[in-house]
Amino acid sequence: MPYQCSQCNSDTEEGFLLEKGDGAMMSSETWVAGKPNKSLFTGLSLRGQTVYNVVTFRCVACGYLDSYALSKQ
Repeated sequence: MPYQCSQCNSDTEEGFLLEKGDGAMMSSETWVAGKPNKSLFTGLSLRGQTVYNVVTFRCVACGYLDSYALSKQ
């Protein structure tokens, strides 16, 4: 599905924002419904929470980034 830029109505291209973790660990962003649940060992617990993959579209004209949580993990 093509998206138009929310700022200037130009075409956009699909991509993702890269999350850099420890060392060489890399992943794409996710969005989690609700408030964060702290975990002693992992920092945050996602048990029982709905998690979505985040897709980001970059405007080819002005460079604006729009992110959407379109699909569940």
